[in-house]
Amino acid sequence: MKKDIAKLEAELERLKKLVYFDELTDVLNRRGFNEEASKAFRAVSFGRKTIERRIGFRIPFSLLFLDLDDFKKINDKYGHEAGDKVLTTVAKLIKNSLRSNDIVTRWGGEEFVAALVGCDSEAAVKVAEKLRVDIEEKEIDYKGKKICLTSSIGVISLGNEKNLVELVDRADQAMYEAKKKGKNRVVCIK
Repeated sequence: MKKDIAKLEAELERLKKLVYFDELTDVLNRRGFNEEASKAFRAVSFGRKTIERRIGFRIPFSLLFLDLDDFKKINDKYGHEAGDKVLTTVAKLIKNSLRSNDIVTRWGGEEFVAALVGCDSEAAVKVAEKLRVDIEEKEIDYKGKKICLTSSIGVISLGNEKNLVELVDRADQAMYEAKKKGKNRVVCIK
């Protein structure tokens, strides 16, 4: 009986990983992120009692929206295998730079999003800037060639957004603002 339960639990874990994680980078995929970050969003935005809202108590919640600059050039110059190595390396770098309770996803292509629970905009900008520098300083060795990267990062902290989708959209806007301002920078929308 215990053996059967253990097998079922192992199978459930395997299936959960298939459904919620990006196969290449081993961070959450968009579905997994939406599930986990929505729980956190609800906890910090709607889970407060009325009295807590009145006295101004708020748990900070911020998002980083990161895009690797000129990623297509890497794929074009070195091939998709090199691009995959870049993505896996950056995913590890992001995971190692953040706290274990932060929620990291490969949003799509060369975009990553991180939800930072308990992190206000000032702290989130510091985290994003450190991450931007870490990526810029990281040289990825691919078949004897060094691949250098930069990233543009948008930062947003929870304001009056009614749901996680609105917050992600605003973080995405901040990232595009960083691109417009010349790439390889952090932009925070207040």
